[in-house]
Amino acid sequence: MALIGNIIKENKDQINLRSGEVVCDIIIEKDYLQLRTYAMGDIERERGSKQNIQLSKEKAKEIITILEQFINS
Repeated sequence: MALIGNIIKENKDQINLRSGEVVCDIIIEKDYLQLRTYAMGDIERERGSKQNIQLSKEKAKEIITILEQFINS
């Protein structure tokens, strides 16, 4: 497991979005949260995870603050 150590908030105005949607699952344990994404269309999650992100509770709180800024802007 590789935990997020530093969060750097970029101030770029543009995100390069690709068309379509990917599948995501979230696993919550006592001390960590893991978010995994899968290839577009891989609803059954059979082709393996494309990205893994693990957060401690401390980093999850940082993400909450950033998400609140995003939602309220």
